[in-house]
Amino acid sequence: MTDWSALEDRLGKAKGGDAQLDHDLCVAVGASLQPVTESVEAARALVLQGAPGWHLHVGFDATGLFPYAALTLGDTHIEASATSVPLALLGALAKVRTLSP
Repeated sequence: MTDWSALEDRLGKAKGGDAQLDHDLCVAVGASLQPVTESVEAARALVLQGAPGWHLHVGFDATGLFPYAALTLGDTHIEASATSVPLALLGALAKVRTLSP
């Protein structure tokens, strides 16, 4: 069983692309290996596969500097911010999967 809390912690510390994190996230979701920590498209695809049915929104904070990703399902709303869009997307996924393993 995947430790999504540990993945969430690693994502929170990540500053950019990380091949080991790519591997661990893709394995956790059951996806083919992609550079999800570097590619917006790959991260988005992994989020959609790993959190089916959730509504995804991506934006930037009030300063316009830091990206965030939000996932919503019914009354549940999850947000994550990071230094890059892919990391924000993956952080939101990890938070969702921590809620419902």
